[in-house]
Amino acid sequence: MSIRSWNSTMFIRLSLIIFATVNIYPVLFTISTSFKTTEEFYSNLWSFPTKFHIENYVEAFKVGHLGEYLVNSVVIAVATLFTVTVLATFAAYALARLRVPFARAIVGLLFILMILPAESMVIPLYMVMAKIKLINVTYLPIIIAYVGWLLPGSIVILYNFFRTIPEELIESARMDGCGELNLLFRIVFPLSGGAVATCTVFNFGFVWGELMWAQTATLTSDKGIPLSVGLINFQGQFTTDWGLMTAGICIILLPLILLFIFLQRYFVQGLSAGAIKG
Repeated sequence: MSIRSWNSTMFIRLSLIIFATVNIYPVLFTISTSFKTTEEFYSNLWSFPTKFHIENYVEAFKVGHLGEYLVNSVVIAVATLFTVTVLATFAAYALARLRVPFARAIVGLLFILMILPAESMVIPLYMVMAKIKLINVTYLPIIIAYVGWLLPGSIVILYNFFRTIPEELIESARMDGCGELNLLFRIVFPLSGGAVATCTVFNFGFVWGELMWAQTATLTSDKGIPLSVGLINFQGQFTTDWGLMTAGICIILLPLILLFIFLQRYFVQGLSAGAIKG
């Protein structure tokens, strides 16, 4: 290996180590702080806890009502992910494998919609929801908005994957008398585990942590408040109790970490498949 190549390799490795440290350290700091008392936190900000105070998590659930917020977030996430996956699968399959006029133009339009910031739609969306009297309905305004925001990206990812499935496999199934719905559910969808996992991880991360619209949609109601909004309320109630605050943050982070660990293999496969052919 030449000196130039060795220097390039070391630079890349050093950059990756720095990048990983910058991203991992805040998570480790939050986990460590969640087991501290307020006195420990202020006495030595960077130290590990001398005793692990599990009661911070119990107190966060009891006093901060995080258990109720957790249930609301699970309901919103499950309903949103199920709806997005079903609708995106049908739409992507039609665009990729059926003779839909201007399919590529539609996919291009969806890509443009995908990169639009959701924050730019909050005020118009709130006005529409209030006009049709949905803003005070529990869960519904949040789920509808999330489905609308997540559909374009999910359709684009699944569309690119469906186009990598060999045409011979599709045509042979059709020649054997397989209808389009049977073909989709029995052949195409079972092969799409990686692409669906990729969409699920991205979509769940958005739904679980989104704050602006969730807070706006629940301004006039105390029902259906998700974890992200509940944590803001929790922060107002316990402004100086960093042990309870970081315990609440860890409760939010845990489902994200577990989902990624569970779907990691399929997630990587989905990204690789999308990179090979788009």
